[in-house]
Amino acid sequence: MSEFSGMDDLLQDFLTESTELLSDVDSKLVELEKRPDDKHLLNDIFRGFHTIKGGAGFLNVEAMVSLCHRTENLFDKLRNGEMTLNPEFMDVILSATATVQDMFVVMQQGRMPLPANAGLLAALDAVLQGQELHTHAAHAPAHAPAAPAPVPVPAPAPTTSSITPAATNGEPQWEALYNALLDTDAAPAAAPAQGTYVPQQEVVINDLPVVPAVSHPAVPVAATKAPSVQQSAVAPVTQETTIRIDTVRLDQVLNLSGEIGLTKNRLTTLRTDIMAGKMDNATLKALDEAISQLDLLVGDLQNAVMKTRMQPIGRLFQKYPRLARDLARQLGKEVDLVLTGEETELDKTMLEDLNDPLVHLVRNAVDHGVETVAERLAAGKSAQAQVELSAVQVGDHIQIEITDDGRGMRPDVIRKKALEKGLIDVETANSLDDKQCLQLIFMPGFSTKDQISSISGRGVGMDVVKTNIQKLNGRIDIQSIVGEGSRFTITLPLTLAILPVLVVRVCDQPFAVPLAMVREIIPIRGDQVQEVSGRATIVVRDEILPVKSLARLLGWQETEVPSFGVLMTSAEHSFILAVDSFVGRDDVVIKPLQNIHPHGVAGATLSGDGSVVLVLDMEDLLQASASSDGAAVRSAHFIEQLAA
Repeated sequence: MSEFSGMDDLLQDFLTESTELLSDVDSKLVELEKRPDDKHLLNDIFRGFHTIKGGAGFLNVEAMVSLCHRTENLFDKLRNGEMTLNPEFMDVILSATATVQDMFVVMQQGRMPLPANAGLLAALDAVLQGQELHTHAAHAPAHAPAAPAPVPVPAPAPTTSSITPAATNGEPQWEALYNALLDTDAAPAAAPAQGTYVPQQEVVINDLPVVPAVSHPAVPVAATKAPSVQQSAVAPVTQETTIRIDTVRLDQVLNLSGEIGLTKNRLTTLRTDIMAGKMDNATLKALDEAISQLDLLVGDLQNAVMKTRMQPIGRLFQKYPRLARDLARQLGKEVDLVLTGEETELDKTMLEDLNDPLVHLVRNAVDHGVETVAERLAAGKSAQAQVELSAVQVGDHIQIEITDDGRGMRPDVIRKKALEKGLIDVETANSLDDKQCLQLIFMPGFSTKDQISSISGRGVGMDVVKTNIQKLNGRIDIQSIVGEGSRFTITLPLTLAILPVLVVRVCDQPFAVPLAMVREIIPIRGDQVQEVSGRATIVVRDEILPVKSLARLLGWQETEVPSFGVLMTSAEHSFILAVDSFVGRDDVVIKPLQNIHPHGVAGATLSGDGSVVLVLDMEDLLQASASSDGAAVRSAHFIEQLAA
């Protein structure tokens, strides 16, 4: 039973608004570290925390009120010039925001959060009293000034989860802390049994244990003592099913619905006239006009409804400055994450699925992409690296780019690593150009790191990025210049609800292929087809492209020689899909197939004449064909047919 009985609606409203506020606060805190004298930024942060504290007080969440009050007082001192911000203070502040986030998770499960960790509260109190906190970052930049001797602060009773200070100088083990924070590539630890309390790891600052600045949604908020079994049982966190919609957009939907209602009445009247035998030219012309009007209105309504699902991508982007800041601080790098195009809108369901790929790409840019301060200075670059995360709408697609000005990627090194790890053979390696070599980083198990660390080296991550992007009917491309940096470009449809397709016909059956993969349509003549290594190819503008018969990919026997080719581009390569004929372009709503999951089929849709059209998953179809036996024999037979 919920501990917020009678306030469930208020609780959900509070969590929805406050989660967004806290994410915005986190993003602005990272900006504040760059511009500590920005009073406007400080005021925004102060107001955000004040709003969260007010809502928590209304819901009687004393633990959150107490923590927010201390943090709010700290912001007040900063904006009044009574304190000066430094990285150690920021670590404590970010620890507080992470704990508030953990409290949100507990409240989402209908439980009252426990008090914040005593060490964190003590550290906040110490900062408010004007005591300086001095920490030792294991990976601090070489040019960073040495920290002065720590000011002694009375320590609270130690807890079992503390990371003990180094015996030599009493400084905290920051490396162990950050390993715990950022080890997302590591194999997950065994899940605790229900009712088992798992405390958050702590770090000691001047003998004050502080909760790390990271959120662990599956773990209850750390407390000064272990809670009871009933308190610590954690229920699964449910995915948010609500969405905020601008009332202007809802008004547009309502107006269009009214217009459609009027047109429906007009059509009903015309139907009655026609059924009564009134078939004169004026009646038929009125019928045609009414149907055309209905077509326009339904299209407008469809677009208006889709817009109600669209959300600014900035709500997702604002999570990453904190991620980049924490990782760069651990690695001893100086990184500025620049966000652009935050107002670009994307379907809300796609935003949620896009989070994991972007986390991996931002982490890789900071870890692999940019150099250390010393390396950058030696290369004649500025000490601070720049990583840019941008979004822009291009037609009916959205383009997201992650760009860094780091060391770039060397195709020859990537090819060599893939060979050493047994991911490709020598023949394949020799046939790859530079662009194809870059794509090798998406292979499962690939990594250029010789040593496995808490951040990378296990060869997991980039293959997940590619898989998740493909699930969203998108693609990811790479450009890299050695010594100048790399650019990862993600291209996605604006929504998954409606898919633009090209409908083709083979063996008298229609099939739909994603229009995003289509570059152009070309005729196929037998004299154009050449055999290269036993495979059919066609040269298109000096580019040698393999020809793949759709009928053969489906495992069918061709009834006629294909006459047309669809030049398509997948995430890894380009090819020509040979088909019999075309039906045309269409925007379809994909329906999943119940209880059956054939290879290469994403779902089905209805054509204008009411017949069922299968929507093909080309990536899956190509992979299934590549792994099947007899591909070379089928290809040879296909070449003979084309040449006949």
